[in-house]
Amino acid sequence: MGQEKDVLIIKSDKKWKDFFIDSICGFSICLIGFDIFLLYCAVNMPDPNKEEGRAMSIVFAIAYSIVIILRIYLLCRNMDRELILDKTGVLVKTWLYKRKYTWEEFKIKQLRINVGEYCYDEALFLAACKHQPRQSSNCELFPIRHPIGSFCINFKMHRPILAGQRYSIYINGEIMAAEKEELLSKLKEWGVDFETERPKNFDIFQDKKGRLQSRRNGTAWILLAAAVWLLLLIFIVYPIFIWKNPVLIAIFIPFFIALVPVYVVVTSRKSYRLKMDKKGCIRKFLFLSKRYLWKDLRVKLVVSEESHCGEGVLFIKKKSGNSSSASETFSYASLHPYSSFVANFEVFGKMYGEKDALHEINKELFLKKMKEWGVEVEGLPKEEC
Repeated sequence: MGQEKDVLIIKSDKKWKDFFIDSICGFSICLIGFDIFLLYCAVNMPDPNKEEGRAMSIVFAIAYSIVIILRIYLLCRNMDRELILDKTGVLVKTWLYKRKYTWEEFKIKQLRINVGEYCYDEALFLAACKHQPRQSSNCELFPIRHPIGSFCINFKMHRPILAGQRYSIYINGEIMAAEKEELLSKLKEWGVDFETERPKNFDIFQDKKGRLQSRRNGTAWILLAAAVWLLLLIFIVYPIFIWKNPVLIAIFIPFFIALVPVYVVVTSRKSYRLKMDKKGCIRKFLFLSKRYLWKDLRVKLVVSEESHCGEGVLFIKKKSGNSSSASETFSYASLHPYSSFVANFEVFGKMYGEKDALHEINKELFLKKMKEWGVEVEGLPKEEC
């Protein structure tokens, strides 16, 4: 980062530029080589499978090319970009492209943590579009959806950064970074306001019908659960009903058995969402749901290592057998996934980029509704009962 009078100039260090150039060359060679190989396979495909083979080769070539081109694009963004900040706005210079954004044009100005592919501790995120990245996102893929008008100004960490995890490559340099105190003092001097923490939003914990609900979990958990469910279905349907081959059935049985506990863990512990009303609690996953009436549930406050405030709530079916009070901890649900489930209490004031706990609910709303619906909550302090 350079400074001229009342201007801050931000760009990547030369060591990182050289690394990006080497990476781009490597990805380009892979792209050209793989596409040539697929083209060769398509041209020399045996006649009986020629049309199908060509179609598959073209599909694979297009899909692979898109992935590699997007990867090259993300590298190019940090390789030769220069940001010039002054009291009027930000001048963006990249190769032949140049544009000036005023501070008023940025709809999003946020301090974020855990930013980008190389996981900077903190950064200032700017975007001229109205669409916001997820509050817990690291913004790594945001430039793909919004390639123009979004920038991350990282805060210098003054330590080597892991560039290649596979080969443990560390680079002692900075990527589009500035000194935190210097940048923030300049923004204050220029009268530029920015968000430092997430706003309080009670709406995400209530649906349109007024029911309490847990925060929606990350899409990755839902996709993983759906993928495991699809694999289980394939392992059942194909060997038994389509191939009808005893040998293949015997081969697929171990894979089926191995995937069942994975599916149970993912769906019963990670992928569900809770909705609560005066009748009871609904546990939902995709199009599946199960209702538990309050008269059939015990509701207990417990210590949670996953929650940011260290508190959560354990729901236990009353007919699930005897259990000691000592064993009824947050981890109880992982040992009894069909007779119990959990939720974590949300903490307001988290920073953008800070990860959310699974199944977060608002403690204030939850306790208020439990009292309103006449549901007993075990573990409450006497003054809150």
